[in-house]
Amino acid sequence: MTNYPKLYLGIDNCFAIKRWVEPETWIPLLKEIGVNYAEASFDNEIDFLYSPQWYINDWFDRLTAAEEKYDFKVKSFYSGYQTYRTAGLAHPNPQMANNLVDNFFLPVLNKIKQRHCSIGFSVHTYPENVLQNPEKFYKVQKEVWDRYAKLVNYSKSHGNTPICVEQMYTPAQSPWTIKSNINFIRYVYALNKGPIYTTIDVGHVVGQRKHRFPAKSEIIDALAKQIKSNDLVIWLGGNETYQLWDELLYNNDTLEEKAKKIMISMAKYPYLFSNNTDDCNPYKWLEELACYSPLMHLQQTNGISAPHAPFSKENNEKGIINGKEFLEAIKKAYDKHEKQPLENMPPIVDEIYLNFELFFPSTEPSRVVIEQMKETIAFWREFIPKDGLTVDELLAKL
Repeated sequence: MTNYPKLYLGIDNCFAIKRWVEPETWIPLLKEIGVNYAEASFDNEIDFLYSPQWYINDWFDRLTAAEEKYDFKVKSFYSGYQTYRTAGLAHPNPQMANNLVDNFFLPVLNKIKQRHCSIGFSVHTYPENVLQNPEKFYKVQKEVWDRYAKLVNYSKSHGNTPICVEQMYTPAQSPWTIKSNINFIRYVYALNKGPIYTTIDVGHVVGQRKHRFPAKSEIIDALAKQIKSNDLVIWLGGNETYQLWDELLYNNDTLEEKAKKIMISMAKYPYLFSNNTDDCNPYKWLEELACYSPLMHLQQTNGISAPHAPFSKENNEKGIINGKEFLEAIKKAYDKHEKQPLENMPPIVDEIYLNFELFFPSTEPSRVVIEQMKETIAFWREFIPKDGLTVDELLAKL
């Protein structure tokens, strides 16, 4: 019998940045909107990189008091732009990367270890010179994965806080494909049997489409088009391949011969390409990895951009994220695991918190922000009317 996960709706409080900046203000607002759980962004006035210890201690005391007052719970914490906008754990200076581990991650894990919550990050980006050198890339990638493994190992003996790494959408922020996420989770788990998980963001499938590995026929068509119009229309990956393309473009080789040489060059950089069309489909991500995603980020998207838009009527008419299809994809993941589980992976999760990660322009009036948040929750309560029900129970109600 398949053990399906319980689902809970929550909101990442990044929407409240520079508007509702204290737990006493954003927690009652979220209760009013219709949720009982939140994901706290470090960007909203609780960044460990610049906050003094007295402030951090005071903030957490106030958070606990507000949770008790409003019967509310912060179930996860997530890194924000402060660390996102750096090379982070892939910094070219290893001392800087290790400093981030010792002076950001470990203090955070220590502080939240008794809260029975999860934590998630997006804190590494591979610089261009690393991406253009396969040998260097795999070396740095191993170093980054080893740093994550260190965090997991530390967490095992300091509260056992589940750690998630958010799935992104460019080669520089690998793991960014379904396959690379599975490999990453496997690698970390194999080191010390401590699990690391992913955070699926349903909008983070937009870059994979731009970075597909083209078929030979597509390369031939692109060569022919550029010869005629000087318009390069496909992704080639490494700079070496682009240089080869320029050299081959007007030589005497046939288009078939040129395409073969291009494909040989591209194959040297497999990490610069999404694997197939599944990587461009949010529902395929769910079908393959929902079992390993205790935290998910929801936004409405048209599949072309990731605006972190609310689920308003207008956005839903253009968007590709549908509640029923979303739930069905999660159920398929657990059905698939029951029949043919992935090998050498950590335990599957039995609870999934679905957090709306919504961004609003600073020019948007706060009342409009609240209205659109309410509309978002009302839309999703049609599919998840009550928190804590399993995905099969929710589908049976539709």
